[in-house]
Amino acid sequence: MTSILRFRKAPYVELDGGVITGGDDPAKVGQFWHFVDYVDEEGGRLCVWDGSSYADGQRALARWRQDGVRAVDLLGEALS
Repeated sequence: MTSILRFRKAPYVELDGGVITGGDDPAKVGQFWHFVDYVDEEGGRLCVWDGSSYADGQRALARWRQDGVRAVDLLGEALS
C-alpha cells in the first residue's frame, strides 16, 4: 500500500492557435486559426470553440470565466 495521494487539477479552458496545414477545407489551409480547449481533471481535451478571430476566442474564454472556470490565454502570454 502506498501513502501517495493523487490530487486532480481543476478543469480549465485554454485559448491557443496555429496555422492550418491540411484538412477537409482547402480554403483554410495557410490561415491562422484559434482554438478553445476544455481540459478536464485528468488532462483530457475537448475543443469547445474554433474560429479565425482572436477577439472571438477571447470572448469565448470570457464566457467560461463568468461560469467560474479558470481560463488561460496562451496566445496572449506568447505575445507579452
